[in-house]
Amino acid sequence: MSHEITRTVIASIAKLKRISPELVRLDSTFEELDMDSLDGLDLFFELEEVFDLSISDEKARSFRTVGHIVEEIEKLLSPAGDACQSAE
Repeated sequence: MSHEITRTVIASIAKLKRISPELVRLDSTFEELDMDSLDGLDLFFELEEVFDLSISDEKARSFRTVGHIVEEIEKLLSPAGDACQSAE
């Protein structure tokens, strides 16, 4: 996984929840991080802006861990992901 994407996602979650980035791991669930649906919306709006991409609501609801978010962003930023993203 891209270290830059991972760092950015972890930093965004840490800032949102006002916790140390060291407490956020790739296998951390949203429940473990005490993230509710509003936190999730805020996070996805920020990540969409930072990475200049769009994450569908359906896809966003399917995420269970920080690692899932990182993987999806990597897919969307890959050349093949660009084609999928523009087709939506």
